Amino acid sequence: MKKIFASITVALAGVTTVIPAAHADEIVVTGYGALMTGGPIAVAMERGEFKKRGVDITAVQGSVGGGTTLRNMFGGNLPYAEVSTAAAIAAFNEGFDIRIVANSIRTLEDLFWVTMPNSPVKSIKDLVGKRLSFTAPRSISETTSNMALEAAGIKLESVTRLALGAVGAGLAALEQGGTDAAMINEPLFSARPGRYRVVFDLSNLPRMSQTVGVTTTEIMKSSPQKIRGIIEARRAAYDFIVANPEEAGRLIAKRYGDTLPVDVSIRAVKHLLEIKYWSAGNIEMNGMDAMAKALERTGSLKGPVDWNKLIDRSFLPADLRN
Repeated sequence: MKKIFASITVALAGVTTVIPAAHADEIVVTGYGALMTGGPIAVAMERGEFKKRGVDITAVQGSVGGGTTLRNMFGGNLPYAEVSTAAAIAAFNEGFDIRIVANSIRTLEDLFWVTMPNSPVKSIKDLVGKRLSFTAPRSISETTSNMALEAAGIKLESVTRLALGAVGAGLAALEQGGTDAAMINEPLFSARPGRYRVVFDLSNLPRMSQTVGVTTTEIMKSSPQKIRGIIEARRAAYDFIVANPEEAGRLIAKRYGDTLPVDVSIRAVKHLLEIKYWSAGNIEMNGMDAMAKALERTGSLKGPVDWNKLIDRSFLPADLRN
């Protein structure tokens, strides 16, 4: 976390000029164009939901992680970003002018661990004496896999746990016999039907808020209607996805382009609706607290989060404020 926000600080150091106003019509979303995190935003763009509410969003920037997303938002004076809850908390604690104004992804259940179809590992219990991979030490993937093992009554020392880097590296190791269970997420899982068998997911753990919608107090004061319009447009897109998953899958694939085939997008949307992946925007404190506890476990967070200062529900539709 400190490395992520050191990079933001360096990027912003010495910035004294105001970014041209045209950039205010862009927003940034972690994983947009590659992961399903940006599904509602893609649908909102395709259906013109922003323009219906008087907000002219000309482009959506994608980014590979929370630090990059926030650097793009601050450096480009962008009005809104969807970023990992962990990054939002870390930025706030580092003193950045940031506020959570909506929920985005309400669970981590899109992360699950798979093995090869012919593997003797049939369930999480079978990982005793075997190897399990995650992305990096002190990452959410390490933390949640450890929590899943403990919830199943498995001592951590009885499983060989391997930090293998990116998701693709873990899956490559799995296919080459270098691990017995590797993490995967959507839409990669839907892109490889039948290639792997699920060993365990995170459905037995407390639901943890994965990403949130954020802005700054400066934007909240100068452009409140823009923030409300963005949140309302995303909520309308969320409702459309729930009611029309196949059409939503096609719209997301169209917006994402060649990176996401239509059939894969539709399968991923249906799966993510099953696990109630996307949020309508309402901020669920149980999920926020559960994520904070997970971050405490990684050592990324010391002590409680001042949610009263970090969260502002006033831009949400009235029915989503409780």
